[in-house]
Amino acid sequence: MKKILFVLLVVVSLASAKAIISTFDSPDTNISGLAWGDGALWAMDAVTDSVFKLDPETGEILDSFYFSHTITTVPTGLAYSEAHDLVLCGGWYNTNGYVYKYTPTGSYQGMVDLCGG
Repeated sequence: MKKILFVLLVVVSLASAKAIISTFDSPDTNISGLAWGDGALWAMDAVTDSVFKLDPETGEILDSFYFSHTITTVPTGLAYSEAHDLVLCGGWYNTNGYVYKYTPTGSYQGMVDLCGG
C-alpha cells in the first residue's frame, strides 16, 4: 500500500510540475541574487558588484548599475519592492546584514543595518 501511495504521489507531482520555458546565459560570472520586478528579471553578481535588469524572454541586459556599498560586504541577495519601486541589494559582513536601496536606474536611496549577530 505504501509503494502504491508513493508512486501515486510521484505521478501527481510530475503531472503538476511546471516546464522550463527557456534558458539563457548568466549576465556575469557569480550571480548571488535574483529578483522579479518592474516586468524584468534582476540579477546581482557578488564578484563584480553589478546589478542587471534583464529581459525575461531573452536574457538581454536592459540596464545595469554598480552596487556600491559603504561597508565592506559580500553581496548575498536581491529583492524588488513593487510598492516602493526599489531594487533592494543585500550584503553581509561578519554577523551583520545590510540592505541597500536603489531606484531601478541605480540611484542610491540609502541603507538599512539589520544588525545581526
